[in-house]
Amino acid sequence: MTKGLIRLGMTLVQHVPVTIVDCLIVNMANFIFGDLSRHGIVRPKPGPLALKSKTGRSSVVDVGTAGLIKKGIIKVRIYTIPSKLIKVILACYK
Repeated sequence: MTKGLIRLGMTLVQHVPVTIVDCLIVNMANFIFGDLSRHGIVRPKPGPLALKSKTGRSSVVDVGTAGLIKKGIIKVRIYTIPSKLIKVILACYK
């Protein structure tokens, strides 16, 4: 997500339900960044604004990093830490 998309979402959520705004924002992000799931980055099930309001956290991928991942300069490796039940994403430069 870019700052502009989040700002747009925060503005729209004052007038439109969160689920609709999340759907719009996710579709716009897919248009801008493309599908990053084939590179190992998957979107959380709830939308960005619903996730933020529920947990107080948001998932972030830097715009420049997304471009480097698509070009293959950065390879994404996902490791699961069983004791913490979290996923850690490490970016490795080639």
